[in-house]
Amino acid sequence: MAYIDEQLFRFKTELEAAILAGGVKGKESIIRSSALINLIHDAVKYELIQNGIAPSQIYPHFEETKPEMKIAGFLKQKDQDVCVVPKNVAQVKRRISWGPLANENVIDVYGEEYTRNTLIINVRSQMSSIAKNTDTLFERTFAEALNLHMMYRDAVLGEVYLIPVYEYDEATMNERRITFKSHQTNVAKYISFFSAINGRTDSNDELYKYERCTLLIVDFKYERPVLYRSTSQLIEAGLLPKDFSLPLEALSFDTFTRDILSSYAQRFDLNNLKLR
Repeated sequence: MAYIDEQLFRFKTELEAAILAGGVKGKESIIRSSALINLIHDAVKYELIQNGIAPSQIYPHFEETKPEMKIAGFLKQKDQDVCVVPKNVAQVKRRISWGPLANENVIDVYGEEYTRNTLIINVRSQMSSIAKNTDTLFERTFAEALNLHMMYRDAVLGEVYLIPVYEYDEATMNERRITFKSHQTNVAKYISFFSAINGRTDSNDELYKYERCTLLIVDFKYERPVLYRSTSQLIEAGLLPKDFSLPLEALSFDTFTRDILSSYAQRFDLNNLKLR
């Protein structure tokens, strides 16, 4: 079993334990704590290490949650979920003199060159109210890439996004029961969105795109969660129309690390991130 599948099993186990112990409040508490999404952070870090990246260059380190790097973009400074920093590029402090923070006397501790050479990956999930929040989620994801690429056109950005096929049903949580809503998530819409912002192969490409996106489409109803890895699997499960043509494989977690490190190597010295 792949490490991501193990982490998804832990995700399910810990979420359902919180629901059985505390109902809706238990669910909300464990999600707010970030304990669940940190399992996916570690899956990303694990794969980076398996592909030769030095554990010491990953922030936060594997199985740690602090410190996160606060990267200065055009609009704002923001903590990034997973960063791989370069060994042989110096940090150079500078005052932010651009955008909305220009007159706030805010310091960027890393500087332009160090930030350009940092591999940045963000990890998110939406486990409830998916249809209600879809547009907001898409706009936020779109804006995060713009914020960074407007400052660093050649920066290599990754996005890992988790959605369930069926949402957990809050109606039965306070009865300490695990059930799922019957309405399935519109996975076609999510595949279409992430396909549109995936695969930024050139630093002159659209700034709203990511060098590599991954969409984790997971069915938590099974004893062991099912992570869909191909469009054909989704069609066979009745989750996509038979004529749906966009390949989920292009958003696969299994090839995410290989692809994003390949993008990095085309622009920067990959040895600055790797074990020697």
